[in-house]
Amino acid sequence: MSSLSARFEYYSAIHLTKLHKVCFYAYKDIPISHKLYAGFPLTDKGIDLIDETFSHIGQVKYYGPRSKIHYGKLSTFLATPILVGRKHLQLTLVRTHHSKLHSDIHHIVQRGDLKDVTLCAREFLRY
Repeated sequence: MSSLSARFEYYSAIHLTKLHKVCFYAYKDIPISHKLYAGFPLTDKGIDLIDETFSHIGQVKYYGPRSKIHYGKLSTFLATPILVGRKHLQLTLVRTHHSKLHSDIHHIVQRGDLKDVTLCAREFLRY
């Protein structure tokens, strides 16, 4: 992962914290003991962000202009509720505003199974 992508994860955690009024953290920073206690995998398995209650996870995509996010880039993340046995786990995709969603992902968002949050890449770089 590039340094810029890693920084975008932290920026996204800050944004989701402000948006949902609950602390979000980079998954890689969560202690192993907390992950084990909550029944989550030790490695991210597609999870980039998680809230302090382990009820809301995020996948972060820092893609360039005109790039498209396909199902294969999110499949492990989308399977997390099954993997951890939590039907009501909230899922959010955080992406750069200029990236596009493949129609399959767009349908998942429309259905309400995945929240789509877009952030401005220029604002991130200024931040």
